[in-house]
Amino acid sequence: MNLADEYCLRPGANLSSALASRNNPLDVFERLCVGEHYEYERINPKELHVSLPGLWCHHDLIITWDKTSESISLYLAFDGRSPGGRSDDICRLMSLINERLTHGHFDYWDKNSALVYRHSHSLKGGAKLLTEQAQDLIAQALDAAERGYPACQYVIWAGKSPEDALTSALVDLAANP
Repeated sequence: MNLADEYCLRPGANLSSALASRNNPLDVFERLCVGEHYEYERINPKELHVSLPGLWCHHDLIITWDKTSESISLYLAFDGRSPGGRSDDICRLMSLINERLTHGHFDYWDKNSALVYRHSHSLKGGAKLLTEQAQDLIAQALDAAERGYPACQYVIWAGKSPEDALTSALVDLAANP
């Protein structure tokens, strides 16, 4: 017998806690974070924050679970540098990037001056999230961020046009396989 057993430090398994655990897809993401050595924090049963390493910076991904609508939402916001009056160019850039994305999309939230990648995944009808699906959702968010982040930096800091910024960012990505 070990100390945990002796002092009853282990939570007792009951049916409702086991079912709640099995029905929360954030548990799949959390196990994936452990396996991939991602830094993460489980804020509450409905929200998980993950730090993803990228080529240009670490990306902060927020994953939420809405049990009522049975959907997972992913939000990846770029760091809060203000576009400095270039919001029209940023919106044009987001449109150009969105044309190339097969999943999710970018938004510019003027209220917060935030550039955000958003994606939702439905699990209607009690569908279970597979590990491969969770990996794919994270990979899609990271791929979008790796395209969008340098392009935004080129617009904001280098003063490039949205078209030139996207071309430069894609060239940079091709040079870093």
